[in-house]
Amino acid sequence: MATRRGARVDAASQRRLAEAWVESQRAPNTRAAYRTDLNTFGAWCAERGSIVLRADLETMVAFAAAREAAGDSPSTLRRRWSALSSFFDFAIDQNAIRTNPLLGVPRPIASSGNPSPTAQLSSRAVAEYRALAAALDPRLDALVALLVADGLKLGEALALDIDDVTGRPPKTSLTIRRRGTTTRITLETDSAEAVLRCIGRREHGPLFLSGAGTRSDPRRLTRFGADHLMRQLSRDSHDRVTTNELRRFHITNSLLTDSDIANVRDRAGLANIRSVRRYLAVPDDPRPNEERDQPTTAAPRRPR
Repeated sequence: MATRRGARVDAASQRRLAEAWVESQRAPNTRAAYRTDLNTFGAWCAERGSIVLRADLETMVAFAAAREAAGDSPSTLRRRWSALSSFFDFAIDQNAIRTNPLLGVPRPIASSGNPSPTAQLSSRAVAEYRALAAALDPRLDALVALLVADGLKLGEALALDIDDVTGRPPKTSLTIRRRGTTTRITLETDSAEAVLRCIGRREHGPLFLSGAGTRSDPRRLTRFGADHLMRQLSRDSHDRVTTNELRRFHITNSLLTDSDIANVRDRAGLANIRSVRRYLAVPDDPRPNEERDQPTTAAPRRPR
């Protein structure tokens, strides 16, 4: 009886948490899609006598296999993965769970034959985004620098610990984990300086800290928390710059100084050269070029 009563409490807490998470999404279409994805996973868990908040990596792998067998396309699987990872990050921020079972797990691969749908930023826009990030928050400054100058994926950056950073500029390097292997990369000088400012006087723990933690109990910044930081670069949801757009700038800009596409692939941690070429193709963007080239002019806010 005690176990069943605890399960009911967990389920009720999960429903409240899920509703708050869905309502935190700005776009109505995103809210609808994410609600569907979470409900689908919740129903699958319920059939196995569990709930979403108890999921571990083994659970997620089994769910992905079940959805693939049910006919989900790669793009649908990626969206479900993104939605569930966002929910777990939200749950961490709300102190409902301590870890995201999808942290560092590669997401289902979409077709690499089509141009990337990610918009392409101009050099001027990126420079102004970086200046604004530096004025707002040292975490945002370091995060944007790692995406733009060094081509890290968001998940790779958020998984970094202070112990992964060694050396001083211009010989600062990072140890990152990509596709099951450990890789060392040397940082650009300006991004190395931003990373060291983010670390400050700390000696251990996550590189990027969540504002929800304390000195005695530091919490790693989640994707949800990183998204909150990124929103500070935008005036509203219509002109939001994304981490994918910043990373695409790194890939396309790298090819201007390095003609070897394989080097660009390795630096960005992409699976193959076809993935690099996807970023080089220009996607359809409904906004005029001059609008996409304009960064926001949001007033600096106090770091959180």
